[in-house]
Order: sequence, then structure tokens, then C-alpha cells
Amino acid sequence: MMVFGKKCKKLDFMLTDSVTFCNHGGFGGAPRKVIETQRSYQLEQESDPEGWYRYRVEDLYSNATDKVAEFVGSDKENLVLVENVTTGVNTVLKSLQWLPGDKILITNQTFEAVKNTLTFMNKKNEEIEIVTMDIRFPIENKEQLVYQLEETLDANKDIKMVILDHIISVSAILMPIEDMIPVCHQRGVMVMVDGAHAPGQVQLQLDQIGADFYTGDLHKWCFTTRGCALLHVDPKHSDVINPLVTAYLHFHPRLRDRFVRQSTRDCTSMCIASAAIEFLEEIGGLDVITQHNTNLVDWAVEMLANAWKTKHLPVPRSLRAPFMSLVMLPADVNDVGIPATYQGSKKLMGKIYKKYAIHCACTAFDGRFWVRVSAQIHNCKEDYFKLRDAITQEFIEEPKKNNKTK
Repeated sequence: MMVFGKKCKKLDFMLTDSVTFCNHGGFGGAPRKVIETQRSYQLEQESDPEGWYRYRVEDLYSNATDKVAEFVGSDKENLVLVENVTTGVNTVLKSLQWLPGDKILITNQTFEAVKNTLTFMNKKNEEIEIVTMDIRFPIENKEQLVYQLEETLDANKDIKMVILDHIISVSAILMPIEDMIPVCHQRGVMVMVDGAHAPGQVQLQLDQIGADFYTGDLHKWCFTTRGCALLHVDPKHSDVINPLVTAYLHFHPRLRDRFVRQSTRDCTSMCIASAAIEFLEEIGGLDVITQHNTNLVDWAVEMLANAWKTKHLPVPRSLRAPFMSLVMLPADVNDVGIPATYQGSKKLMGKIYKKYAIHCACTAFDGRFWVRVSAQIHNCKEDYFKLRDAITQEFIEEPKKNNKTK
């Protein structure tokens, strides 16, 4: 039986002991075994570059794609591997044809890179109108979100696509996409799902979910290195989806073949997806990992909320991501002169890291700062005690000392 926590971190990962990792959902962290596989591919590539690109890479890419497709419940012909979710989103949006008056619906918590892509397209083409659905708190149940989507769609005609997060980065809400996608399709609206945090955290059956497009990172929770994500395309759209780079096989009739040979890019991070999923299965599979990570993150947010006398995000457990959850930071955090904005949250994260060597994801909305706590198999309770003590010292005890000396 796999032992998680400190021993797992030491034996199976290359993470330094000098830093506390409470934000695995940011950039992930690949196991030693997977990194060693990638290094062996890179050495093989350099030992015979021509042989690698002409005769080897397609087989490795295809084997990895087949393994990922099986893991996420997809026909292998419906799925390709790309560098990351940002690439997947850009690939879809820039492959489709947009007409004046077309509208795309996002939420007020859509990831910044997606918003920036739409802004860029607007500046270039001046054709797409962005409609924003404001997610309101508290959220009592999934029906509240589904009804809000129905309400927004019915109030805005000519919406051509809805972009839904499967797990929202800023709030760690697990969106009920299985209930929301049919709402869109009933109105003739395409759906693209930003599943950056879902693979390896949620059991997926992509062919059954029914989204027109689904893209998800594999480096966050599926143990690959950075530079590996999936893009699932409904067969009815496969003929129109092309890679961002026009390369050797750009006009090939098969979706996978259009994506595999992107000139001389180093796609070893994609080729190791097979090894990453094999590692996931060897340590017990998704059910075993979920039991550890969910129990740990649930304990952590309750412990932190009690210590700071705050609360976790007001959503039911069924709408909280399995491995991530939000805790409100202490009220005194607003005394540090950092605005509760996106840029302010980045500054706050940097402050905590530089002073305490702790990685934690800070976010801001509704005029407050929150910390998004992540749990992966290398984490243990001690990690979150360190986070508790750092925040307590910085934003509760220090302001009290400063006020006394004034």
C-alpha cells in the first residue's frame, strides 16, 4: 500500500524540503519516475535527432494519447495532446469562424488567460461580443447555477458559445457541467469546458459529458511535467479544428495527425503522459488518491478557518473541488495596504512565499482575500500548520503589535 505524505514527498518527488507546497494546483509537480522517463526520451532524441522526429515521436505521442483517452473516457480519435489549457482554448477559438454579432458567454470568474484571448480576438476582428454571467454567493445548490445560466442565455440572444469552467480556478467551485451543457445545447449554443484542474481530480467520461470542446491540464493533478494537456473535440467539429501553428501535417484529414508533428518542438512532456497515468494507477488509482486528498483538504480548511476565526467559501461540499478549497483570510489582512484585487492577490502570494517559503494560492473577490488550499499525495498536516502560523503571524499578530506601538 502506498504511503502518502512526508515519505511520499521524499521518495517519489523532487520537491525541496526548504519550501512548503500548499498550492499543487498551480504548477503541479511530477514524480521522479515520470521525470526520469522524460529525461530518457530527451537523451534518446539528442542521440539521434533525425531518427527521433522521423520514426519515433509519432508512436510515443500516439501511445500517450491513447492512454489519456482511455483514462478520461474518450474515443482515441476525439482527443489530442497540446501544451496546456491556454493552448487548447486558443486552438478552438481561433479555429472557428465568427460572424459580426456573435456572442460568447463567460462568467465573472473565468480565468484571466481566457479573458485575454477573447479581448485579443475582439481587438483584431471587432466581431465578438462578450456576455458575463455573475456567479453570486452564497450558493445553496447546483440548481442555483443551472437556473442562472438559463436566465442569462434567455436574456441574451445570438450567444454562439458558452465557456464553462469545470473547476473554477479562483474559487475552486466544481461546476455542475453535466447539468449545464444540455441547457446550452437545447438553445443551439456550443460549449467549451475549461477543465484545467479536472483531469486527475475528477473522474471524467468526456464522450458522455457532451461538450463540444473540452480541454484540461495533465501537469496539475495527473503527474506529468509542464507542457501536457488534453483537447477533446466532438467528432462533428473535428474537421475545423487545427493547431495554432501551421505545420507539416496541417491539412491531414485525421485530427490527431494534424497535431502530432508540430515542426521540431520538444513534445517529450506529452509522450510521458503514459508513464504519468501508470504512476497514478500504481499508487492506488484515483479512488485512493481522492480519499487521501479530499480528507486532507477538508481537514485543512476547517482547521484554518477556526484558527483565523473566518470561514470557508459558502458553497455546499458537493460543489467544492475534491482537492482544493477556499478559506477567507483574517480581516486584518486588509490592513497591509494591498488592494483586494487580482494583482493584489499576486502580491500577497509573493509576500508569503518570500518571507515564509510557503506556496499558497491567494485570490480576491467580493472585496476580500481568500487562500485556495490544495492537497496532493505529498502533503501532510504539518504543511497547513505552517501556513496557519505564517498567516497568523503576518496578518493577526503583527498588526496588533504595530497598533500597540502607535
